Amino acid sequence: MTAPALPLCLTASIREQKALRFNERAEVRWFGFQGAFVEPGESVIRLLHREAGAPGGGGSAALTGGLIAAGFDSAAVLVGLGHYESEVVVTLDLSVRFLRLAHADRADQFAARLVKSTRAVAFVEGELRHAARPADPPFATLTTMVAPA
Repeated sequence: MTAPALPLCLTASIREQKALRFNERAEVRWFGFQGAFVEPGESVIRLLHREAGAPGGGGSAALTGGLIAAGFDSAAVLVGLGHYESEVVVTLDLSVRFLRLAHADRADQFAARLVKSTRAVAFVEGELRHAARPADPPFATLTTMVAPA
């Protein structure tokens, strides 16, 4: 990610409650995701477990592009939930750039950060990385816009 993270508007205690509700959502659990906030304006989605079909990208044991897009979408929505008072945040645009094969045993953390916002739209950047080796090059990057509904 190139732009620095901007602080999220909501307090840490409100963000924590929103993260708990986010993690209870059926689709979040189905994908094996768990989200959290990181200061100042970042969300992190951890890939806790992989359902059958998650690997297979590139004809290998890499994550599929669909799972990667879902992880990025989840991370961006979580940033929006931490920034806006709304309980519903929608994705307006999602652009994923695949940089290298996302090996299923290493590509386990989707990070997204708020880089610009208005009252109606939040601009978010992100990366898929190996949580244990955050200095390694990312597997994929994200640019997106989310909005409160």
